[in-house]
Amino acid sequence: MDEIDPYATHESDKKPAAEFRTGTAEFELFIAQSELDGGENLAHGAEHLANLLKLDPAHAPWLALAQQYAARAGADPVGTLLPEAEERYASTEALRAWLLQHEGRLEEAVELIVAVMQAAPDAKYLDAWVLGWVEAEGTLESMSSTSQLRLAKALIEASSEARLTSARRLQAMQRWSQVLGRLTPPEDMQAAWRMLHIGLLRRAGRFDEALQVAGPLADAPDWHIATAIGLVLRQQRRMSEAEAAFRRAIAHDPNTLSTFLEAGDGWLESEDWQAALGWYEQVLAREAGHAWAQPSSWLCQWKLTQDQAWSDRLLEAAKAGNERARRLWVDAFAAVPEPQDASANVLRQVRDNLRSKPQPPAADQREPQKPNRISMAVSSLEAPSNALAFALEFAAAGTPTELEMKFENIPQPDPREPVEPVAYPLWRYTGTEGQAALPPPAPHVQERIAQLARAPYRPTANWAAASHVALALGPASGEDRSLDVLACMVHPPTLPSGTPALAWVPRVQLVAAQVLAQVDEGWEGSRRRELLLSVLFGPSDWATSAAIQALAWIGQDEPAHALDIHRCFERLEAHRPDSGYCCWLATLYDSWRHLPVLFEPEREALAVKLAELSSDEAEG
Repeated sequence: MDEIDPYATHESDKKPAAEFRTGTAEFELFIAQSELDGGENLAHGAEHLANLLKLDPAHAPWLALAQQYAARAGADPVGTLLPEAEERYASTEALRAWLLQHEGRLEEAVELIVAVMQAAPDAKYLDAWVLGWVEAEGTLESMSSTSQLRLAKALIEASSEARLTSARRLQAMQRWSQVLGRLTPPEDMQAAWRMLHIGLLRRAGRFDEALQVAGPLADAPDWHIATAIGLVLRQQRRMSEAEAAFRRAIAHDPNTLSTFLEAGDGWLESEDWQAALGWYEQVLAREAGHAWAQPSSWLCQWKLTQDQAWSDRLLEAAKAGNERARRLWVDAFAAVPEPQDASANVLRQVRDNLRSKPQPPAADQREPQKPNRISMAVSSLEAPSNALAFALEFAAAGTPTELEMKFENIPQPDPREPVEPVAYPLWRYTGTEGQAALPPPAPHVQERIAQLARAPYRPTANWAAASHVALALGPASGEDRSLDVLACMVHPPTLPSGTPALAWVPRVQLVAAQVLAQVDEGWEGSRRRELLLSVLFGPSDWATSAAIQALAWIGQDEPAHALDIHRCFERLEAHRPDSGYCCWLATLYDSWRHLPVLFEPEREALAVKLAELSSDEAEG
């Protein structure tokens, strides 16, 4: 089953070319609605309807459009709208499944969606459609045991571990675990179902229930159950117990190397480098140069010895295409880039001086200290978060300081002015001095943001963690605190000990943007769009970069909104200043090129702009 070509041409495809971008929700909706209105080629319109639903299968207006197609198609919607063809595509086969279920052919529909998920594993049909189809008592039970188990297997393959799963997706997984918990397969399928059931409960974050289903480790009858117990314990961070489970699994089957790797990976996640290394070395003793164990062992060696030769090997493997090495390298070394404004570079020097300066005796610390005075002249107006970082750094050092910044030039367009009117600008200006335009956030909100910002930089895990905070603080909580989250961007939590303000402020702004990006669902008229665009289009600042990154993530994860985000990025780029350092431009070009709606020449043009920008900054 192949992916459909979004650029396939048809006579009616040419109609909106001047207005719409092919492959986007806007384009697919135009064609689908036009063919429905005309009524002459419903089959062609159904292809575009299928593409539309693949972008967001839960979008109510598009499902209503599908209902209209089914009604217009007459007695045989499947045959009329999706005639059999030699080639089959994931999106049209998913629509075929939807139509089959619409006709009451549930098991056929579910089997077809399971097949579709093999071709399009990132599609969201299982949660958006199938969960609703089988949630009512008796529906799932009407299917054969074979189909039930295939559905359970497909669900596990399409899901992630609970800690990497967004809050709303985790809620869906918990519903799934309840639905599939009703299964009572025949005796010859009990062993397979038990293994799947444990995995489903683990992915749903229901760890204690998963262990109850598994039973005591001492009674584990085979490698499958012992390994399943180890995987649950690993997710609970109970690694000593998990290791015991993996050892029991190895006793059942000493030749399956994945068991050794699971143990090693668990210890690596727990940052017990020596324990992890021991497991990887066991794999390497059996298979020299193992593609997973080898780079993992190099990371452990580097962590244990700090010898750069080991990290160099890891980097070389990553450059050579080893995906495990690339992922380990990113996790070990990736970070939110620190700002490179002229003021930020001065702050680095100031911080070094503050750290090297001996602390005054305790008696002197009780005496009022005269504030230090720092006056800086900078060639061009810079982001107001620079002054914020200075204030945090001085407060952390216990050094009262008065900062005066003079700017010789104001770029055009004026970065103090919003790109376009916004609901909640972060900054207001008196002359060239930026001041927070929002009141301080509630302390408990600020602490939630601080907890996220203190976590290691792991983009997928960070996004998932932010989603849980978004659910707790957004409109769904009954007490919408999303404005407090926004305010954390200009009222960051206290600087943690040992963390530079130049690392902390951008990190706080990024996690706040990740929370804002998930405070609700949908797009047009949503709270999250309003708040993120307030940052994107408000006065130019480091926080602009945070909004860019959050919007780009939405565009990739929810492609139905990617065109609107692309257009927002176009409007922001048009506001690029004519002189001076622009703190968000590199982030814009780097993030923008990953949006799924771009054509390849556009992607290449952005890469060229990014390279030119990097070259200019290096020369400057």
